[in-house]
Amino acid sequence: MQPIILYDIPNKLYKGGWAPNPTKTRFCLGHKGLPHEIILVEFPDIATTMKSIGASPTAGGKYTVPVIKDPNTGAVVSDSHAIAKYLDDTYPDKPLIPRGAHVLMQTFESLFMNTVLKPSSRLLAVRTLELQKDTSREFFITTRLKMLRETSWGDVAPEDKAREQWAALKKGLGEVDGWYQKSEGRWIMGDVFSFADIVVAGWLVWWDAILNEEERQEIYALHGGRWGRLLTDLNSECNTNLGSFGEQSRSFL
Repeated sequence: MQPIILYDIPNKLYKGGWAPNPTKTRFCLGHKGLPHEIILVEFPDIATTMKSIGASPTAGGKYTVPVIKDPNTGAVVSDSHAIAKYLDDTYPDKPLIPRGAHVLMQTFESLFMNTVLKPSSRLLAVRTLELQKDTSREFFITTRLKMLRETSWGDVAPEDKAREQWAALKKGLGEVDGWYQKSEGRWIMGDVFSFADIVVAGWLVWWDAILNEEERQEIYALHGGRWGRLLTDLNSECNTNLGSFGEQSRSFL
């Protein structure tokens, strides 16, 4: 089998996965044991590169990553959900999405985004900028200002707003912790591993990369060490080694 090509985003510090959506696909490929190679594309070059390989834009007409190119079938697939479904359809061993649960997986991610990510998006954008290479900084600032409807980067998350957003992120994680408690198992579906757990872990890896040390330690200590334990379990399930939550949070377990 020829390696599947995954298009991901680089940054100035990390050689491994860090961006949340491509990280989900790294977990998916690892779970299925599929050989793959990574091609890194800077933010300003994503649209041109994706058009050149025949990738389709995602919702809203934007070209984004992750995108995979499968030389074994000729398929080029955009969007982490669509990629997971393609991998299940094409390589059915060790399914990512339980039969009939694709819509439920999409609904779960939408709920997770609205509960945790949307209320803290400004703070997380500021933290993400700190990891951008010089070649991507201007593009990142311009696109995020437009997305957040601001004219100055200093207005995105000033100190008072940053504190509010940090509190909102922790509050949202508390709600998600409650979902896991109700599942009565390691995973959001109890004893059944699924793409929903990959969704959560993808964002954990991102936070591990962008948050400062004090913020990381706060996350590690939350909810009895829930998030480090989840990422440790998921890395084991997927034969991956993404993020450091699992190692650094063990003292809180």
